[in-house]
Amino acid sequence: MRAFLASCVLVSALVAGCGPSYPTRYVVEHDVGHLSYRRYQRVLDVEFPVQGNDAVGHTATYVRRSDRGEPPYVNVFVTVYDHPASLSAEVRHQVQSLESYDIAVEDVGGGRAWRLDGGTDDRWTIWVSSRFVVKIGGNAGAELMHEVVSAYMGIYPSDLDDHGRAREGTASAGDATGEVTVEQEQMEMPRSLGGESETRSTTGSPPATTASGDGS
Repeated sequence: MRAFLASCVLVSALVAGCGPSYPTRYVVEHDVGHLSYRRYQRVLDVEFPVQGNDAVGHTATYVRRSDRGEPPYVNVFVTVYDHPASLSAEVRHQVQSLESYDIAVEDVGGGRAWRLDGGTDDRWTIWVSSRFVVKIGGNAGAELMHEVVSAYMGIYPSDLDDHGRAREGTASAGDATGEVTVEQEQMEMPRSLGGESETRSTTGSPPATTASGDGS
């Protein structure tokens, strides 16, 4: 009997060890590719608030030293929600309402993400992974940006399909509060989220972010 119980404990430990492994503070706190890790901050105001689903944000900054002008940098925001249910739909609804951006759903090398283009130094890559939302942007070139996006996509695999919806069976699947049906959306949906080849232009600004002073 004791041997049987010991075996059960061992199997349980092995199963638990096979689950996702996330960074202690949810962001990568070391150098990524050619970029040097600079600092961590805890975010007080999350990017995409969802009623009834509390969240805390975490940010990291990566910089490449340069002797000319402003150094290339990448900012990463990881928002951690209490639960994943319907998170993709909730965030998708808010992304769709953002103004001042050309929006498309693209394959970013390992998964699908929303690409927001507001002009020079105002380009963002956003995706949902279970109860996490990852947002990455900065002034770094495409190669440096890809290094960071790929690193985070490896930690937080995207739940999104090529229309920016949660893929069937993913943890963040489900309808947003007040969301229209698929049939209604196919008739009325803006071109921005129709697929990776479709984009739209809008006017306005993204949600603001306020960070606390506990950077390290």
